[in-house]
Amino acid sequence: MIIGKELQDENKYLNKTIGKITDLLTSYGVSSEEQDKEIIKHRKFLWDNRNELDEIEINENCGQVALNEQLHAKKISRIRTLEKQLSNPYFARIDFKEDGEESESFYIGLSTVEDEDNFDIFVFDWRSPVANMFYDFEVGPAYYDAPVRRIEGHIEFTRQYNIRNGEIVFMHNSNESLCDEALTSMLSGNATDKMKNIVASIQKEQNDIIRSDDSKILFIQGAAGSGKTSIALHRSAYLLYKHRKNLSADNILIFSPNEVFAEYISDVLPELGESNIRQTTFEIFSKRFLPSNYLYESKNDHLDYIYSNHTDLKTFKLRTKSMEYKNTLDFMNTLNKFILDIPRLITNVTPITIEGVQIVSKKSVEKTIFERFKDIPFLNRIDVVKQSLFSQVENKYLSSKDNSHFDYVEDKKTFYDFCKAQVDLQVDAMIKTLDSVAIYKSLWSNIEKYTDIDLNNTKDLTLNYLNNNEVKFEDITPIIYIRSSLEGFRSYGNMKHVLVDEAQDYSPLFYEIVKRSFPNASLTIMGDLNQRIDKHSNVKSRNSITNVFNDVKTVVLTKSYRSTGNITNFTKDILETHEPIEAVDRIGDNPTIHIVNNNLEERISTKINEMKDKGYKSIAIICKNKENSKKLYSSLKELNDDINLIISDKCEFKIGINVISSYIAKGLEFDGVILADGESYLSIEDKHLFYTACTRALHELHIYTNTSLENILPQDNSLYTLIDN
Repeated sequence: MIIGKELQDENKYLNKTIGKITDLLTSYGVSSEEQDKEIIKHRKFLWDNRNELDEIEINENCGQVALNEQLHAKKISRIRTLEKQLSNPYFARIDFKEDGEESESFYIGLSTVEDEDNFDIFVFDWRSPVANMFYDFEVGPAYYDAPVRRIEGHIEFTRQYNIRNGEIVFMHNSNESLCDEALTSMLSGNATDKMKNIVASIQKEQNDIIRSDDSKILFIQGAAGSGKTSIALHRSAYLLYKHRKNLSADNILIFSPNEVFAEYISDVLPELGESNIRQTTFEIFSKRFLPSNYLYESKNDHLDYIYSNHTDLKTFKLRTKSMEYKNTLDFMNTLNKFILDIPRLITNVTPITIEGVQIVSKKSVEKTIFERFKDIPFLNRIDVVKQSLFSQVENKYLSSKDNSHFDYVEDKKTFYDFCKAQVDLQVDAMIKTLDSVAIYKSLWSNIEKYTDIDLNNTKDLTLNYLNNNEVKFEDITPIIYIRSSLEGFRSYGNMKHVLVDEAQDYSPLFYEIVKRSFPNASLTIMGDLNQRIDKHSNVKSRNSITNVFNDVKTVVLTKSYRSTGNITNFTKDILETHEPIEAVDRIGDNPTIHIVNNNLEERISTKINEMKDKGYKSIAIICKNKENSKKLYSSLKELNDDINLIISDKCEFKIGINVISSYIAKGLEFDGVILADGESYLSIEDKHLFYTACTRALHELHIYTNTSLENILPQDNSLYTLIDN
């Protein structure tokens, strides 16, 4: 326990630091909210006066608004970070003695707090080289890499703080079991509606990944609750800090599994003092590639189809078999064979004629279209083909006509323009204007030409959907791949770093598209094969992903920080996994299995109230699919008005009580979790989904079922409590 003069000194330094932060905020003049209001006020002025301002004035004002927003963006971000640090300036201190020098104290927080007059640093940014010692070393020999050289020395002690509202709540030295005690305290808190930063609790293995800068492609395999997404976001913040001269938030993109999760993680980077990086989902990304006159199945509807009950089992089995094939390497090879044929399939070659005279033969036209420019994607080469064919017309026909053929120079130009237009029209007429879905339909109409596998049932099913203008989710990636191959893959060259979350639920073909679309970007890919809920994605091992890329660095995170040890030990025994999973030393209650044959809604409502009485702020009632979620929500709503339903991307995730479909809950976390329809997971194929749903719980897990769950529960029955009502 720290008392006496040492405590007085700590409070003195804290007050001094808060004073400096206050001075810095005062120097900025206004709060972040007021800065926002000024920009909104300027925008409103433009809108209100749009009819009175001429075009030049509008352009000038728009340019000024854009410039002001750029200038204010960093300033606002800085103000917001300092406002947070006013309450909690720092979370750690290390006393480091450089070899041959006096010992120095370094305080570590969200961002640097510096006296701009004498350059004294009160707080070091958690991403700084000095701060790295806090995460990587214990008391003893240590070093950090300064811009010029490595600084070696000795850490005399480390101290960690919990500061709230400008007052020290507790502090511990490393020789007082600091890490375990402080970490357990942090992990015991309540879940929130937004993911929070973890700078005060980053562990060494996590820090190594965050600061990893030695591989273009980083693959993180991490157990549920190991912090994969959080690490990736903190890694983005670190890269923005380290490469701030040539990297901005606009150069980083993350693929999130759905929009609910994208919103959930949206506060992390602003908390760290950075602008939010660009976010997308596969569905949003795919829209730019797809023609609008078709009905596209969403990913959530696709997953709901997989995990719903079906009366037409024959069609269900045919479609799941179709899903699986369309995510195989064989199908990718089939697509590549088909793509080579597409130019000839959609082109009806004819000679080029002018005024009824054949100028360029059919053979020459074929050679020009198919061979001369074959290195250019087919649809991108059309303009080059037209120019080449016109040059041939010019050489063979127009050059034979001397100037006496024309009465005036204008006549010659007009005739040249006429010939050019004729070439353009004839080339356009040769190429069928088929959209990418129609081209994909052509593949399935002739699928036997491109593979030896018997796909007649898949062919009939696929064509039946396509002929009704329906595009199923498993067909979207192949359609994007075909279009990109014909037009050339769009190169998002301004993207310098791309993150892919929940990597196990994307097909190898998706990664091929990512590799070609972001050629200049480094990648951080995060996944957990144990949470593979799109069971037909055909990502059955890490190699399914890493084989698409060259020089992949793979790291494995085995420790789960989210749940109590009781819940983690229960969930890891659900799966026969090849990846070890390690629980943190945080004790709670065993998960409970409730066998209930009546009054399910009343029993769940009672359990909700029990958890609320314990102070839990976030409670999830997870159902396997959309239909089960809607039914239970309707019943529970009569017993508890304060309840929210989440069954699609359009639903809002908020703190409180949420009835949520299992596949949307992935990535989220809750104080308490109730699985309301345990009997729905009896199939061995549903074990991954069952595991994923159970691992959403921080403190308590309760599973309700109307039958035995022996075939999916851990064999060790001491890991759970069975309650037969």
